[in-house]
Amino acid sequence: MVGSAAIEVTGLTKSFGAKRVLNGVSFTIGPGEVVAFLGQNGAGKSTTIRILTGQLPRDGGTVRVLGLDPATEADAIRRRLAFVPDAAPLYDALTPHEQLELIAGLLEIDDATAARRIPELLASLGLDELADTPLAACSRGNRQRTAIASAFLKEPELVLLDEPLFGLDAPTVLQVKEILRQLSRRGVAVLYSSHLLDVAESLASRVLILHEGEIVADGAPAALLQGQPEKSLEQLFRRLTSDADVEAQAERFLASARLSP
Repeated sequence: MVGSAAIEVTGLTKSFGAKRVLNGVSFTIGPGEVVAFLGQNGAGKSTTIRILTGQLPRDGGTVRVLGLDPATEADAIRRRLAFVPDAAPLYDALTPHEQLELIAGLLEIDDATAARRIPELLASLGLDELADTPLAACSRGNRQRTAIASAFLKEPELVLLDEPLFGLDAPTVLQVKEILRQLSRRGVAVLYSSHLLDVAESLASRVLILHEGEIVADGAPAALLQGQPEKSLEQLFRRLTSDADVEAQAERFLASARLSP
């Protein structure tokens, strides 16, 4: 895939009943790009990612992931990417080691490779002491570590992450950020959905902001702020995605909670 787009989306539309969730979304992500996919809850981020991974059919537009159509070639795409969904499908009765063994079997990784890689992945994410603990007894952060480890059993050509840092402690967040940087240097494209604007500003080479099913900003963080009155990505995000007066909303909340001065 060297020199080819990892993701190409043109005119993507999707509705649920009468509600239009995606309205002509278009973007391209090239090799080595780390792209933050930002938007309010309900903006359409997770819907887009589910279409990219073949979990949802699209209504219109064209989509190519690693040159393939997820509507008809989802299995082939999944074997070439690392995907951490918002709610990873973990089995409470399994241990982290067993969860990775299950995924390795689904990916048709040979036993010798799985036996070597699984302990290495678990140890690298601080899960070696919990490797044989049922996931039902693991914390939210350790379950998320297990999901991340599962996604990287095969070396990916593309990484898709939907709120990957939720529940992780600060050292693990720093580790995941460095993993993404190193993958980018190897030419792997990364698309991650997040509500953490500071992470996007410090890590992403490019930012896509989705609002009410449409892309309202696309570019490098510094380029998006150039010539604008806003001094931070958070301020720009607020202007592009919210008509509400955030300060006034906060004051009303504090008053309702009887916390106003």
